[in-house]
Amino acid sequence: MELSQELFEYVLAPIVSAQLFFTILLYFTIVRKRIAADYSLYSIFLISFVVFLLGRMAWVFLSEKGAITILYIRMVLLLGIGIPSLLIAATKQAGIKVSKSFCFYTYAVGMSLGVAYVLLYDYGTLRWFLEGIHDNINGVHWAHKIQIISGVVQLIIPCTYLIGKELLGKRQLKLLLFLSGGCLFGLTLVIGVGAEPQFIGLYYFASIPVGMLWIWAVALDIKEMKGKAGLLKEELSLLIKSDLGMPTKKIKSLLENLEDVSYGNLEVYKMRVREILNSLTDTTIEAGGDTEKLLQRNEERTHAIQESSDVNQVKEILFNEAVELSEIIAKNPSQRNALAVKKVVDYLKESFAEDISIDTIAEMAGLSKAHLMREFKKTMDCTILQYQTKLRIEASQHLLKNNSVSDTAYDVGYSNPNYFSTVFRKVTGKSPVEYQAIYKEVEN
Repeated sequence: MELSQELFEYVLAPIVSAQLFFTILLYFTIVRKRIAADYSLYSIFLISFVVFLLGRMAWVFLSEKGAITILYIRMVLLLGIGIPSLLIAATKQAGIKVSKSFCFYTYAVGMSLGVAYVLLYDYGTLRWFLEGIHDNINGVHWAHKIQIISGVVQLIIPCTYLIGKELLGKRQLKLLLFLSGGCLFGLTLVIGVGAEPQFIGLYYFASIPVGMLWIWAVALDIKEMKGKAGLLKEELSLLIKSDLGMPTKKIKSLLENLEDVSYGNLEVYKMRVREILNSLTDTTIEAGGDTEKLLQRNEERTHAIQESSDVNQVKEILFNEAVELSEIIAKNPSQRNALAVKKVVDYLKESFAEDISIDTIAEMAGLSKAHLMREFKKTMDCTILQYQTKLRIEASQHLLKNNSVSDTAYDVGYSNPNYFSTVFRKVTGKSPVEYQAIYKEVEN
């Protein structure tokens, strides 16, 4: 074996892949440590896997006896503790209920494989445990057979099953990436150990793309958590600005969800709470609240949040402030009306094709039907139905470029294409067919 290949296989590949997995381990132990038990199990696997990878260097830097001793520790940790923890975590994440007996048998099988590997390898080398037995068997050969069995039983079969289940179900990309990495490692383990001649370094090389898959999954997780936090903050702000009374139960639910997407980290949660508090204070000032008093109030609440070390206390501060600020906003009729109209406009922009009554829209806006119609006309200089028609016709002008008149009518919310044509001509001065002909002429 050339020196460069030996260094890469025994030193460089393990170090590079170990760094990848160590980065993931830091994420799970520091950022994700309080979110769910699944991640502590992932962390156990990662610790054992990092030890397994770095222990490969013992064959270069230690004596044969020392390297074999390290090998025993590595294999027991990986087969007996690490891989079973990975399987249990992935099974939980896939939505499968995990019983205590399942956990027991998973660890029992893994530990049995790990111990069997050590005993067989020891019989073929150091003879620490089976020195009095003189059967004519190749211990190292059978130890490698145990590795192959482990790769199939502990990784390939369960990971393939969970991948198939996930593809037919939720299709969580993060979980699919974790499982694909586990399956890839299992395959390369079986191929590398089972090949003639053996290529043990194969699964050390493969641990690098496995680590990259897991890094990708972690990046998706971070992006998803940030997105959820943003949506929750926006929903809470909209809820406070709404005119639907005192939605205390909904506010409490949102605050609990905000805690979940703060990675279980008090400082991150406090940061998000301060952001929401500032946003709500700005909204209340815009609604006509006393600027000086509100800024002073905001400063006091922010200081109390910063000094607190109790997540429940922080949650209570924001909850009370959210409720009180919503009361201030609700007492200002002009702001309430403006917010109600804005809510209707935003809804119609997203759902103009839906067949929804004015009564339902008024109920959603928190105003009476007559009051909403009056305020909408005053603000938008058109009725609600006229505004909805405007949005429908604008959308239809884009759709008519590629779709038939009938399909366009149905897509923008008209059940009768003839009626759609009448409305289209009334708004644009042309029939849909004439509009299509003009567009095609311009294009040609």
